Amino acid sequence: MWTIKDGALQIGGSTVEQIKSPNIGGSFADKPRIVVIHFTAGSTARSSAEWFRNPRNTNSSAHVVIERDGSVLQCVSFEKVAWHAGKSRWRDIVGLNKFSIGIELANWGALRPAGDGWETSTGKRIAAPFMGVHRNGNPDGSTRAIGWEPYPEEQFEAARRLVEALMAAYGINEIVGHDDISPIRKSDPGPAFNMGRFRTCLLSPRSADGDNTGVVVCGSGLNLRTGPGTDFASIVTLKNGTVVQLLGIQGSWLQVSTVNDAGDADRTGWVFSRYVQID
Repeated sequence: MWTIKDGALQIGGSTVEQIKSPNIGGSFADKPRIVVIHFTAGSTARSSAEWFRNPRNTNSSAHVVIERDGSVLQCVSFEKVAWHAGKSRWRDIVGLNKFSIGIELANWGALRPAGDGWETSTGKRIAAPFMGVHRNGNPDGSTRAIGWEPYPEEQFEAARRLVEALMAAYGINEIVGHDDISPIRKSDPGPAFNMGRFRTCLLSPRSADGDNTGVVVCGSGLNLRTGPGTDFASIVTLKNGTVVQLLGIQGSWLQVSTVNDAGDADRTGWVFSRYVQID
């Protein structure tokens, strides 16, 4: 059982290993209601946790880091503000550090081409990368599908169980990526992380059957855009009748993902809500 006690994560009644970072911003004024998902862009969870407490690092931290095998290291108490978001905005909230829990997933993020495959910035080959285009634009400026390190199921499940415990302790009601709150600067957790599935696992009503979906109702097609407004570029035009997963809302705009034949979230972006029928 995963629970939160006095700001610390406990698994099976035992407190997880603490590698405490000095980079904190004091206590939360109110209970944090938002979780922000990040990737570390590095090798191991431990190396990232050690960096958060390194005296040379004076401006970053996160509450926890989750390894690829699902093991968890805690760096900041859930009762304290961590420095994980940087300059950020979500809806009418500016500066997410003071309102959110930061979860780092050990993951290299975007990879670089290497012959007929893909590798990390340190030259480690990734045998089966996730191929995708970031909805905010790839870090290398390309518009083609590039390689990203995939997230193991053990890591995904650990993150899910952690957020479930945070929901019980603090009433968490929103889950966002760093690329949602800082779309120009950041690309984490990136397209390899199935945010639609993650949110559905945690935020859908337990008594309801089926997924959070809507249907495009626009004879001429509906633009899926990179952001909530007509000033943002169109990713693709969705055909009338396209089924989309519903991820979030900002004013009159819905954040949605298209669904591929395997039932997984494919492309993610924003559409004008008037042209989406929601059951």
